[in-house]
Amino acid sequence: MEQEVSTTRARAAAAAAGAVMTFSAGIVTYGIIDSNLPAATGGGLIALAAAGMMGLSKARTWAVDTSTERRALAEAKQRAEDEHTKYIALGAAQAEEHRRRLRDLEGDRAAGRAEVAALKRALDDRYEAGREQLIVESMETGVRLYLAGLLKAPTATTAPAQVLPLFPPQPTRAGAAEQVQEERQPARRR
Repeated sequence: MEQEVSTTRARAAAAAAGAVMTFSAGIVTYGIIDSNLPAATGGGLIALAAAGMMGLSKARTWAVDTSTERRALAEAKQRAEDEHTKYIALGAAQAEEHRRRLRDLEGDRAAGRAEVAALKRALDDRYEAGREQLIVESMETGVRLYLAGLLKAPTATTAPAQVLPLFPPQPTRAGAAEQVQEERQPARRR
């Protein structure tokens, strides 16, 4: 605001100096026509003063007037603000896109888990149905073989199955000492 008042004052001073120069040109012309040396000289001095005042006003306007720079600064600020707004909008859009992708991935995971669970249930059902069928078939085959005389029922002469231990029993200290003594004296016993 202050800058505008200063610019308006400078323009008013330049206009007044122009009016004074026009008036002084008239005085100089009158002095020349009337052969009046003091009027012509005074008019010339007034014209010089007015020209000086006009020059100083123009110089001040040139040195102090920053309206062009202020306009450029305002435009640059507006562009920066627009760019900032655009950046924030893009950031928000990117964050929303990221959340959407996470929701989509979670939905895909849930659908995949449901599909795997359904496949597992179907395979379990199929396995159970096949297992029951195999049990029935093996029992029927066993009965047929028995009825055909190809399978014999266990008899008293059949030896019972021998179960081998996975780890043989470890001798105790006392038993280990006796075993060592027996190994040292085999010749005496025989």
